[in-house]
Amino acid sequence: MSYFTYSAIDAGGQPVKGTIESDHLESASSDVKAKGLYLLSIKKTSSQMGGLGKALTSLQVGRMEVVEVAQSLSVMLKAGMPILTCLEDIIDSTPNKVLKSALQDIRKKVEQGSSVSKALSEQGAIFPDILKTLVSVGEETGRFDASLQEAADHLLRVQYLADAIKKALMYPAFAITTTLGALVFWLAFVLPKLTSVMTGLGVKLPPLTLAVIASSALFKAHWGKMLFSLLIIPISIYLMGKNQKARYYRDLAAIRIPIVKLIVFNKLLASFAEQFGILVAAGIAVDRLFDLLIPSLGNEYFAVKLLKAKENIMNGRLISESLREQELFPNLVLRMISIGETSGTLDTQLKFLSAYYAKKLNDATDSLGKLIEPLVMVVIGGLFAVIIMAVMMPIYDLVSKMK
Repeated sequence: MSYFTYSAIDAGGQPVKGTIESDHLESASSDVKAKGLYLLSIKKTSSQMGGLGKALTSLQVGRMEVVEVAQSLSVMLKAGMPILTCLEDIIDSTPNKVLKSALQDIRKKVEQGSSVSKALSEQGAIFPDILKTLVSVGEETGRFDASLQEAADHLLRVQYLADAIKKALMYPAFAITTTLGALVFWLAFVLPKLTSVMTGLGVKLPPLTLAVIASSALFKAHWGKMLFSLLIIPISIYLMGKNQKARYYRDLAAIRIPIVKLIVFNKLLASFAEQFGILVAAGIAVDRLFDLLIPSLGNEYFAVKLLKAKENIMNGRLISESLREQELFPNLVLRMISIGETSGTLDTQLKFLSAYYAKKLNDATDSLGKLIEPLVMVVIGGLFAVIIMAVMMPIYDLVSKMK
C-alpha cells in the first residue's frame, strides 16, 4: 500500500486536502471521487510523510464528535434502520470535513461488502482503538448496537477525565509560562542594564548577583540552543513511540514515576477492567479476548505482561493465577477476578473494578491540581526571591556608601 496526498473540492464548494492509502494512483483517485469530492490534484508521497499526514488529519476530529457518531449509529440500529441508511444520515449531518470524508469512505467500503470494523480500521487514528475493538466484537456476537453504545459511554468517560486533567493543569501551566516569560525578560533586558550602571558606579557586586549575571549572559549567548532543546523533548517522545523497546521503557517509567503513576496506572487499571468486562460479557474466547484487549490499552509494558499471562491461561491456568505471576496488578484486582472465576460472575466483578478505579482516577486528578499549585507557587516565589536579592543587594550597598 502507498500513500497519496490530494486536493479536492466538496459538494459545498469548500477546498479539502487529505492523505489516502491505496494500491496505486488510479484506485486512490477513485476512492477520493467516491467520497463525493471533485478531485483537483493527487500525487504519491513517502510512507513517512503519508503517516504524518494521516496523524495530523486525525487530530482534526475531536473525541466528542466520535462519541456522537457512535451514539447516533447505535440509536438508529436499535430502531431497525439499515446500516447504509444510518451512515448516510450521519454523513449528511456531520459538519467536520475530515470526519465526513472518513464516514463516506466507510459507507463506500460497507456498500462494497466490507465489514464496518474493517472499514473503520482503514481510517487510521481518526477513530480510537477501543471503538474499533468493540465494533469488531459487536459484529462477531450480534450485539453491534450495544457495542456501539458501550464504546460511546467509554469514550465519554475518557473525555470527562481529559477535561478534568486539563482543568487541574490549567493554572500551573499558566503560572509557569508567565513566570518563565518574566524571568527571560529580566535576564535578557533588565538585569544587564542595572548591572552595567552599578559596575560603572564602582559598586562591588556580591556573589549572588554575579551568579545571576552569569546566568543572564549564558541565556543571551545560547537562547536558541535552549529553545531547541525544549522542542527536542516532544520530538524524542514521538520517536520513542516508533521503537518497541523504547516504548516498553517509556511506558514502564510512566507507571513507576510517583506523581505520573497516580494518573497513568489508575487509568490503565480502569480501562483494563472495563474493556475486559465488556469482552467477557460478550462471550469472546480467551485467546481472542486478549488479542482485542492488549492493543486497546496502548501501553507496551502492560502488553508484554498480558501476553505472558495469555500464554499461561491457554496452557490451562486460571486467569487470576496467570495475572498474579506477572506482579503487575494490585491485590484487589487479583482477588476480585479470582472471586469472579470461582462464582461465575467475572463480568460483574470487573464492572465493580472499573467503577472503583475510575473513581480513584477522578480523585487523583483532583488531588493533582491541589498538589501542583503550592509547588508552583514555591518555585515561582523562590525564583523571584533570588532575582530580587541579586538586584537589591548591590543597590543597598550603593546607598550605604552614599550615606
